[in-house]
Amino acid sequence: MNSFSLLRELIRKTFHLSSIFIVFGYTFLLNYFSPQIAMLAMTALLLILLEIEYVRLEHRPKIAEVLHNFLRPHEKTRLSSAVFLVIACIISFATFDYWIAFIAVSMAVFGDLAAALFGKAFGTVKFYRNKSVIGSLAGFATNMLIGLLTLPNLFIIFAPMALMASVVEVFTRKMDDNLTIPLFSGFLGQMIVLYFAIDLPPVIFTFLGLFK
Repeated sequence: MNSFSLLRELIRKTFHLSSIFIVFGYTFLLNYFSPQIAMLAMTALLLILLEIEYVRLEHRPKIAEVLHNFLRPHEKTRLSSAVFLVIACIISFATFDYWIAFIAVSMAVFGDLAAALFGKAFGTVKFYRNKSVIGSLAGFATNMLIGLLTLPNLFIIFAPMALMASVVEVFTRKMDDNLTIPLFSGFLGQMIVLYFAIDLPPVIFTFLGLFK
């Protein structure tokens, strides 16, 4: 892979990485206000993105050509991955327990980031539809690390979620994995919680005094 393509992927993934602030914003509103206010805020963000996408796709202003340099080919003529990620956030936090949703969305952000960057930089050995061994392993390792840092004593939850997220990332081609990864991994994690009647930690934050 040439250096320009890698740089473009790094820039694109930097924007993708910033989506984790959606989770932080939701958590902030959840702790200081209510679940309804937090969900309404995410819905408002989705509506804003849909308006932007409407202008980009329907009216095609000149600035859209600049944005297209950082979009994947299929995103130039359809909704971008940012829209699908926000939709996944709304469904995940509305349906799953907080920590399950947090892990699922984080795997979509960081796991996909690791898989893409390592795959493009070092992925010379391919095994399925241009997916590389090193990229998939990097994504799985990152997913496991996310689960370990979030729920260190609940391997029974985060390990299957990490595997599911990695498998979905490999086999998702035409659909957007920003939607499929959180929903499939989150659903599996939630089913494990319900089946084994696992008590998850309470949602209490004191980091820098931002959450209480």
